Amino acid sequence: MHLSLLARAPLATVVLVAAMPAFAINEMFAKDAPITRMTAEDFRIAGDVMRHALDEGEDGHAYPWQNPASSASGTVTPLARFERQGMKCRGAAFTITTRGETSRSQWNLCRTPDGWKVAEGR
Repeated sequence: MHLSLLARAPLATVVLVAAMPAFAINEMFAKDAPITRMTAEDFRIAGDVMRHALDEGEDGHAYPWQNPASSASGTVTPLARFERQGMKCRGAAFTITTRGETSRSQWNLCRTPDGWKVAEGR
């Protein structure tokens, strides 16, 4: 895992990534995966869109983000809402594109007092 990358990321994104199961982190941070090339500004922009999409977004609607400075982009697509252990949760599909390469993943996330955290991969 690239700790320097995580150190530059906003707290909400770090919390989201830190909550992932080990197998999910290994998949997401595979050698040369697009997320490993995201800048702190990319994480900030993507994190803002992610929070908005998960809090208020319409199921199945893709919410795009883009950083013209780095050419990184992606989408957050909120999926079905559900409740788990009294927490508001929902599925989400993510795409990340950096340097012309795109990764796709789906996760179940739950809203905690500290923000959205990954519950499991889908």
